[in-house]
Amino acid sequence: MNEIWANRLIAGTKTWEQVPASRREGVAAVLAERVEVGELSDERRREIVGEQ
Repeated sequence: MNEIWANRLIAGTKTWEQVPASRREGVAAVLAERVEVGELSDERRREIVGEQ
């Protein structure tokens, strides 16, 4: 389910605020993993999760 939320965030069909609190840690881990393998930029990850 974390993968699905990550995909939807990347696609822009959902926002970080819509991610259930119980899923946020797992979704953040999926996004971080995608940064590590080069599928997602760290800048985009920060935009998605609202980090500055």
